[in-house]
Amino acid sequence: MRPRQPLAVALLFSLALPASAALAQSSDAAGPARPAGGHSRAAFIGGYDANRDGRVDRAEYDALREARFKAADADGNGVLTEEEYVAEYAGRLRSQYAAASRPSDEMFERQLKQAVVRFSVIDRDRDGLLSVEENQAVALRTFEEHDTDKDGVVSVDDPEPKPETDGDAPATAPRS
Repeated sequence: MRPRQPLAVALLFSLALPASAALAQSSDAAGPARPAGGHSRAAFIGGYDANRDGRVDRAEYDALREARFKAADADGNGVLTEEEYVAEYAGRLRSQYAAASRPSDEMFERQLKQAVVRFSVIDRDRDGLLSVEENQAVALRTFEEHDTDKDGVVSVDDPEPKPETDGDAPATAPRS
């Protein structure tokens, strides 16, 4: 894995912001209402409901994930470095904060740190690069977690997931 280079990270942030701004501007009339953040079903729908019909089908979800991946691939080599991945997320998060007239805060910084952790988890082969295949694998798992009725569409009509239990412990509430 390459050492992190602050100058490279700053450059990638500056490259990601125009792409994120373009996505945010295009979402004024269409596109997801909420560009980043959260694990709840509402956050999922808000982040991926490109046509704003309150539902996210698999084609809509895959198209947006693919567009985000390509926009994040600053050097066009078909894979994302940690810096590219975090810069793309940071750009979407900045757009979300700007739309809410909210200054960057401690939560913003925690979410960026979490993006670094998330990259290390989804980089399954630990080569420091996120491939299209690794991105698709996490996309499939995430979609399936939210599509609890398995109809190929995530909506508020999907039943809440069953609480997880290890067999001995009481069931825990679903994560939001």
